[in-house]
Amino acid sequence: MLIIIMDKLIKREEVKKSDKWDIESVYNTLDKYNKDYDIVKSNIIKLSKMQDTFLDNSKNFKEFLLLDSDTSRLIAKLYTYAARKYDEDTGNSTYQELYGKINNLYQEYGEATSFVVPMILEKDKDTIINYLNKEESLKDYRHQLLDVLRYKEHSLSKEEEHIISAYSKVLDSSSDTADFLMDTDMKFGMIKDENDKEVELTSSNYSTLLSSKNRRVRKDAFINYHRVYGNFKNTLTSTLASTCEALSVSSKLKKYNSSIEASLFNDFIPTKLYDNLIKVVHNNLPSLYKYYDVKKKILGLDEFHLYDGYVSTVKSIDKKYSFREGEKLVKDALSILGDEYSKELDKAFTDGYIDKYPNLNKRSGAYSSGSYDTKPFVLLNYVGEYNDVSTLAHELGHSMHTYFSNHYNSYETSDYPIFLAEIASTVNELLLSYYMEDKASTKDEKLFILNERLDLFKATIFRQTMFAEFEKYIHELTDKGEILTSDNICNYYYELNKLYFGPGVVVDDEIRYEALRIPHFYTPFYVYKYATGLSIASYIVKNILNNTPNFKEKYLEFLKSGGRNYPLEVLKIVDIDLTDTKVFEEALDMFKETLDKFISLNK
Repeated sequence: MLIIIMDKLIKREEVKKSDKWDIESVYNTLDKYNKDYDIVKSNIIKLSKMQDTFLDNSKNFKEFLLLDSDTSRLIAKLYTYAARKYDEDTGNSTYQELYGKINNLYQEYGEATSFVVPMILEKDKDTIINYLNKEESLKDYRHQLLDVLRYKEHSLSKEEEHIISAYSKVLDSSSDTADFLMDTDMKFGMIKDENDKEVELTSSNYSTLLSSKNRRVRKDAFINYHRVYGNFKNTLTSTLASTCEALSVSSKLKKYNSSIEASLFNDFIPTKLYDNLIKVVHNNLPSLYKYYDVKKKILGLDEFHLYDGYVSTVKSIDKKYSFREGEKLVKDALSILGDEYSKELDKAFTDGYIDKYPNLNKRSGAYSSGSYDTKPFVLLNYVGEYNDVSTLAHELGHSMHTYFSNHYNSYETSDYPIFLAEIASTVNELLLSYYMEDKASTKDEKLFILNERLDLFKATIFRQTMFAEFEKYIHELTDKGEILTSDNICNYYYELNKLYFGPGVVVDDEIRYEALRIPHFYTPFYVYKYATGLSIASYIVKNILNNTPNFKEKYLEFLKSGGRNYPLEVLKIVDIDLTDTKVFEEALDMFKETLDKFISLNK
């Protein structure tokens, strides 16, 4: 349902109020916004002046923490307004300026309070705990402050930490260099599309061309795209090696046993979990090989190459869903979660959470974002495809998680850890998938839904775990003091692809250079969270669909837990222990069950 006037996207001011989010509920005038902005500016000065005294006694400590919390909370509200206004019309100069200023204010706040953690860590631990025990009003700060104290054995002096902080931009420059090279400087040449028309191959259209029904098109896209990365292999190996080296040096300076231990420390995650994920996926690779064998057979190919992996084996469903139809599907699919969840979900559609359709200069994509004192807003660019309905369910999963976390916790304990952030959204996505499978009126519709689910597992568990295994290898090499070369990392990545795709797939030589084009490798040890998140969501959905006694109530309690505890402790609410392999195994059982249904329906 694309809103068009004279074949062009309509302007922001022409969008109906009922199709927009209610940002005015945050600030209905710029004067009110500016008043809070000035309060934050004033508070930053006060906080900075308290540096020398805030740890002198419990009263000073309390005064500082309360003011810092008020400031953080208010700046988050300001940012929500400025960022959402900017995203709804990036061409509006007023909100361009507002967005730039709030980002500068965030930086100013960060710099002004950068002394806090190093000084707390320099202080005697018992003194901090005594302050917490003495001041009742600081009870909600206990978890986050005890978490800070966990870093004591891994912290340097205030002066040393300041030096590392000052060099952080330099240490991160390899990522910026790689981004500029890949996004701007690298050119991939011209190829012919399905109509034999010359088109420029770019990072933007690569995935579209790779999924072409025309085998020549997807082969040309794959070969040409990766060959260009091969032409830059030495430069990109250097930037990736710099990222690994920066983490390795920092980890050793801060007395961690390894780069992976340092990276997982923030979420209090044992490295055993990471290894368990890889182990279980390895054990279940035969099911992935079976998936590719099925695709090969349906496509009628003598040889199945890597560039054949993204073409759909099912008929595309031409059915379009109006937003109202999408809303009903999502509500019906999620009604299984119970009355409290459904009641709050209804508010998302009636109380201005959602910005629905594309308009001129609106930010692309979709997200859920808000602050403790605002609604959990959802940006969409809804055009009526099934994927838009799935995206609606996904983003509302984030919004409902945020709503429950904020509603049932103080500001200080409301922020759930990033490790848990994708679970609620993926639960919604899977519940919609199973609902749509059950309600499908034709064989083609059911095949389409099953295929979508298979692709989700392939991309999120198998592929992301392969990435995670590659990361483990390159960081272990770096920690040992070995040099990363284009040959050793690309050769390892090539062999990893052979392992994950199996004997029935021709692993084209060019895939070795894919190791150099994955942006997430510049944010070390993040990708495993995608695989872990879908695994957890699969376990939750299985128990919900099976009506496991009291499980829905446990799931709601999980959504309400906020940031009161570490991720693995929070997951115990829903009977999940990630130190064993059960959850990963059951997730891959879901993949196998879906694949069996897909095969049976294709007979």
